[in-house]
Amino acid sequence: MGQIVGIIPARGGSKGIPRKNIKFINGMPLIKYSIKAAQESRKLDSFYISTEDQEIKEIAISFGASVIDRPFELAGDNTSTFAVLQHAWQVLGSEIEAIVCLQPTSPLRSATHIDDAISLLTPEINTVIGVCRDKRYCWEIKSDETALALFDERKPRQMMKPRYAENGSIYVCRTNVFENNDDKLGMGISSTGKRKLFEMSEEHSIEIDSMFDFKYIELLLKEGL
Repeated sequence: MGQIVGIIPARGGSKGIPRKNIKFINGMPLIKYSIKAAQESRKLDSFYISTEDQEIKEIAISFGASVIDRPFELAGDNTSTFAVLQHAWQVLGSEIEAIVCLQPTSPLRSATHIDDAISLLTPEINTVIGVCRDKRYCWEIKSDETALALFDERKPRQMMKPRYAENGSIYVCRTNVFENNDDKLGMGISSTGKRKLFEMSEEHSIEIDSMFDFKYIELLLKEGL
């Protein structure tokens, strides 16, 4: 296998929590947690921060990370993660076998999680997706605003058929995903190869989307999770 490279996408223009990626949480900038996990991984050959922001770049370098200068047009609110990873792959060249996407909004993800997810990549598997088991009864609101159950019958939770939700923490993708312009990170119906789920615990799957998440994760970090 060729090189396995981690990419930590960290733009400067977060809206919900301004400057989220470098906001301090439990004494460290948020991005430092993902950098530390990547540095401690045994299966990543290298890793890079992808950013358009000078301050994020300087902070990443101060922690020992390498940086890919992301074009400003790939740092907007509507820019897909796929576009960012594809740009990184194009910059780094053809020696890469797989890219591991590590969102900084998942600071409870460890080096062990990264290595275990990479271990699931085989010649038959194109994409490994970090997930958490969803134990809730899910509903959908129809066009007439009435409710549609997305489950067949209400059973005790231990008897429910397992369902899994992406946790945004880890995506391991072979580079042919980017060669084929598959903007679903290898998860589209037309994708070649198979996908595999990497199940993570509920607590390790928490990602920061709001100040509530931020404060909750900070509490967990202070308690040593």
